[in-house]
Amino acid sequence: MVKFVSTNYRSPLLNKPTIDTDAELLDRMSRDDQMAFKELYKRHWKRCYLQVLRRSGDPMLAEDLIQSVFITLWEKRSSLAISNISGYLFSAVRFQFITHLKNQLHKENYTAHVLSSREYAGNEAEVSLRIKELNEAVDKGVALMPAKTKAVYILSRIEHYSVKEIAHKLDLSEKAVEYHITKSLKTLRLALKNFLIIALLFKIFN
Repeated sequence: MVKFVSTNYRSPLLNKPTIDTDAELLDRMSRDDQMAFKELYKRHWKRCYLQVLRRSGDPMLAEDLIQSVFITLWEKRSSLAISNISGYLFSAVRFQFITHLKNQLHKENYTAHVLSSREYAGNEAEVSLRIKELNEAVDKGVALMPAKTKAVYILSRIEHYSVKEIAHKLDLSEKAVEYHITKSLKTLRLALKNFLIIALLFKIFN
């Protein structure tokens, strides 16, 4: 949003429109300024939309998830402490997309046959054994990954680096990093096909 700053006196050379920074817009939004929110949306929606579209190939899903992220941003405007709106939105969109994938996997292919079944209810030893088997399956899945994919997976999922940080560290483009993350998760899904419900519950894919 463009605005003109008025003072008692301003040199004609300095009488230029100023553009609010994201930080200024966030501050205004926290004080219920809808125009500031709309400006943040205009600046950032397309990058968020493409982030989902690249991973899902589904324009409608991308629109739905982005709408959900920005609605949450507005609803929590007075309580959120955001220093970097781009980083916040990237993480929020990523979380929404992963949550969607988990829900789809649960609905389409799996039932809670381990933790919710009577066979394992209250059987702590059996659950511990299944978790041990799960960890072994994860290790085998990681071992199956190509070297570059494995390096990206470890930095992303174990050491919690951001996509940008991984790109810089491994001298890759951010798009390449996202590709390797997606590839690593596909490899793990295959390795964990018999353990996916536990994997989801214990946030292996977070």
